[in-house]
Parts: sequence; structure tokens; C-alpha cells
Amino acid sequence: MAGIEQVTPVIETKLKDLGLELFDVRFFNAGSRSILRITIDAPGGGVKISDCERVSSELSLLLDVEKFSPNRPYTLEISSPGIDRPLKTPRDYRRITGRPVILHLTNGINGKKTIQGEVVGCTEEILTIKLDESQQVDIELKDIYSGKEEIRFK
Repeated sequence: MAGIEQVTPVIETKLKDLGLELFDVRFFNAGSRSILRITIDAPGGGVKISDCERVSSELSLLLDVEKFSPNRPYTLEISSPGIDRPLKTPRDYRRITGRPVILHLTNGINGKKTIQGEVVGCTEEILTIKLDESQQVDIELKDIYSGKEEIRFK
């Protein structure tokens, strides 16, 4: 019997073989049922419904082989992170370099716990954003409670 920790690397490998990436995986209870929610991404973005269908089919078989949750029925859900995806990893922040972002911080900057700016760069531990034309700040990723790209429509 394999738990979520054991199957996550297997899921990542399968998605890589399919030309996709694992964005998030969660196994949780919703009322009387259990849900395995897998969020996929494509390099460069743009997950299609056909990608979700293909992944659902492939992972359903793979999870049966791995004996994931054999004594507990669950629903497998496959989705994309969507346009307003949360920013979680350095890779997520690097992907939106040059774009506006809204951050909620555990420790504020200049007394503010919510800040807006443009992503300048990101290392494995530090996000650099430009707050305005004259001010740029470095923020430790561990101090970011949540972050999202600020979507602007023309």
C-alpha cells in the first residue's frame, strides 16, 4: 500500500514522460469521500482539456498498480493551476520575471504585509521585486505567505 509521499515521485516521473509538470498534489477528505487532486502544468503554460483527460487515464492505471489507497475509495481529479495560479516555488517566480505580483508576507516591509511590485529575479531563497521606479527589495521566500501574479487586461 502506497501513501501520497510514495506515489508523488512516481506521478512526477509519469507527467515528465507525458511532457507535463506536477504543480500540486493533495489527498484530502471532503465529507464522506476522499479526493486525490493533481494539478498539472505544461512548460510554457497552456494545459488543455485533452491533457487532463490523458493524465487522468494514465494516472488512474498507475495508481492502481502502485496500490494507492487500496482500502479507501477516492476520486481522482486532474486540473490546471489556472490563470490566477498561486506562486509557490522559485521556478514559479522566475516564470513571471518582469510581471506584476501581489504578495502577502508573514513579516511586513515598512509596516505593510501586502505589497505589490514587479518581479526582478528569484534565487532558491530570495525574491527581488521592484516596488516603484526607485525602490527594489529582496524578500526571503520563506517570509511569503502567499503570492499571485497580478493579471492586467488591456
